[in-house]
Amino acid sequence: MKKFLYTLLLSISIVSISVAQTPEQSVLKQANDMGQSFLDKDYNTFATYTHPKVMKAMGGKDNMVKNLKRSFDGFENEGVSFLGTDYSAPSKIITVEDGTMQCTLIQMIEMKVKGGKLTSQSCLLAISENKGKNWYFLDTAGYNHPTMKTLIPNLSDEIVIPGRIDPVFEPDEKTPDQE
Repeated sequence: MKKFLYTLLLSISIVSISVAQTPEQSVLKQANDMGQSFLDKDYNTFATYTHPKVMKAMGGKDNMVKNLKRSFDGFENEGVSFLGTDYSAPSKIITVEDGTMQCTLIQMIEMKVKGGKLTSQSCLLAISENKGKNWYFLDTAGYNHPTMKTLIPNLSDEIVIPGRIDPVFEPDEKTPDQE
């Protein structure tokens, strides 16, 4: 019986180790989960990936969800539909003095707009306050490092926030009957 229990525990340990995610894998998986919740219009789940300071600035989760829904309903009314999201590999993950982990990754959002497809890119700041278990994401579009540091005072000086990334527009292909 002891031998059986030992073998069982050893097997469980091996399985646990083999499915454990690195912080890099975790941040990328959670970014993709956040993107999917955005595409699914699951704003409650999307909001769970929002940094608490941003959530507070938006008046709390309920207010944030209400504003997200209103904004995206407005996009739909203007004929904009969201087709997909994708994320780059994260930058080097930096752990600051208080144990917070930080990195950046590029978010790409494809949208169907009048006359074609628009691909927007922005840099997300990813922050984990529990050793990579859960990640919060902040869009850095329009902000530089000093401005982000006012919101996140412990932001590492090693974090690089690129400037604005221009969107790319691809016009719809014309079919022969449209010419």
